[in-house]
Amino acid sequence: MPPQFHSLLRRIIMVAPVLATLAFGCGDSSPATITRPTPLPFVPTNLDIPDEAELLEQIDDALETKRGSKFDRDFDAIDPGELIEHATFSQFAIDELKPSPEELFLKGDELFEYAFRLENGLGNALAGVPGIRAGNLPAPNMRRVHKSDFGGPDSYSCATCHSKGGPDGAGMNTQNAFLRGNGKNANTADERNAPHVLGLGPIEALAREMSGILVQQREQGIARAKLEDKPQTIPLLAKGVRFGTLLVGSDGTVDTSNVAGIDPDLVVRPFGWKGHQASIRAMSQESFRIHLGMMSGYEQQQMRDGKLDTKNYGNGIWFDTDRDNQHIEIDSGMLTSMVAYLSQLEVPVVRRPSDPELAKRFDRGKLLFSSIGCADCHKPSLTLNDPVLRLVPKDERFTQRAPILIDVAHDGDEPKIQPNGDNGYQVNLFSDLKRYDMGEKLDSGYKQGHLPKSVFLTRPLWGLSDTAPFLHDGRAPTVHDAIVWHGGDALVVRESYQALDKSERDALLVFLLSLDRKPKLVVP
Repeated sequence: MPPQFHSLLRRIIMVAPVLATLAFGCGDSSPATITRPTPLPFVPTNLDIPDEAELLEQIDDALETKRGSKFDRDFDAIDPGELIEHATFSQFAIDELKPSPEELFLKGDELFEYAFRLENGLGNALAGVPGIRAGNLPAPNMRRVHKSDFGGPDSYSCATCHSKGGPDGAGMNTQNAFLRGNGKNANTADERNAPHVLGLGPIEALAREMSGILVQQREQGIARAKLEDKPQTIPLLAKGVRFGTLLVGSDGTVDTSNVAGIDPDLVVRPFGWKGHQASIRAMSQESFRIHLGMMSGYEQQQMRDGKLDTKNYGNGIWFDTDRDNQHIEIDSGMLTSMVAYLSQLEVPVVRRPSDPELAKRFDRGKLLFSSIGCADCHKPSLTLNDPVLRLVPKDERFTQRAPILIDVAHDGDEPKIQPNGDNGYQVNLFSDLKRYDMGEKLDSGYKQGHLPKSVFLTRPLWGLSDTAPFLHDGRAPTVHDAIVWHGGDALVVRESYQALDKSERDALLVFLLSLDRKPKLVVP
């Protein structure tokens, strides 16, 4: 390793506190002004250290980000509202200014970090209102344990629960959400651990394509049954993933009783631990409401039209159902910015250890991952054909607007998904985006809508290394524990894992813990 790499690495590993001080305390924050610490006696060999130019760029970017953040906070103290202005594009502004994906990314990034306040519509003022499932505290009426489907609110920002392993990461078990409880006791709730949010753009694009393939197979089956005037059995197969079969009568009627791992409408829903949302927009809207108590314009319109239950939203006038006197809480443009941000985030990577002995274990573990059946559900990769997401608001005022295009293979943070040589892109997500019954040991104790207690989506494993604790409720402190608590449809694979000798299990765990994210410099 060239000497200058050691010097730059020492700066990153040992002087983060110095960098943080320089970022908002000094006039000249160039790397040359940083006092170099005592040389490290040992430099790890598997840090994927970039070249000097990239490291200098990362240092400059980190310092500039810290300096800007400090300035914005100070200015907001003088002129409250500065921070939310920096984090907000209204949908009207988006239509007028036509911001680039990069500009939307920056707004969404600010919004993800922003700690919402009462004047933004945080929470509700529903304490004591009869027939409503809100808490009994003054606004914002926060609570850790949700009541039924009303929600908390239980947080102030998205970043509060998505920070482990780096920005946009997972959550610790102390940040777990307690859904669908009695509003008071954690042991009555459906506990959930926050996953990382990297790579969501390619995942939504994959789900969209898979849904299209399945719907096309259904329509072709109906047409064939009518043409041949006899029943048809239609295998459902999308990107190598089998979703059971459809039985189509000669008159075109469809029996979905043999559909597996997906809803009868054949829409792949890749978000949420049980796979209940089809898009980043829907997941973001839900999260704003149940975790922050903030409603979107689209939800307000649904309340106006009587399509939502007042017990879970409040019984105030439709544009202020939570009675907090804030009529615009989550503008459609805010949702668009958030979706643009999340869909442009980097994708996790596989980081094969550079240590020769660990590398051998990695290679052995990779083979075992397939041979014992893990890869049957946690498919290492799926092929995406069209990487462009088309963002369209659901608010009735904006549905006729031209969509905003986000290319998840090129726009936003690196690393990105890569071409696979077959006119498509390889998405190394380690999932099939299908639901399975995972048995009594993983029973969450609650249904989610129509989804049974023990049914879960195959969790994408990319980025696994920095997401402990594991499983939907964070009950598993290690990957080994998470595996041995699998059951139901995964019972045979679990038993195959348990039948491995210790050296084989160790090798498999080395491989799984190499599903990581690219290291980046962040100033604390």
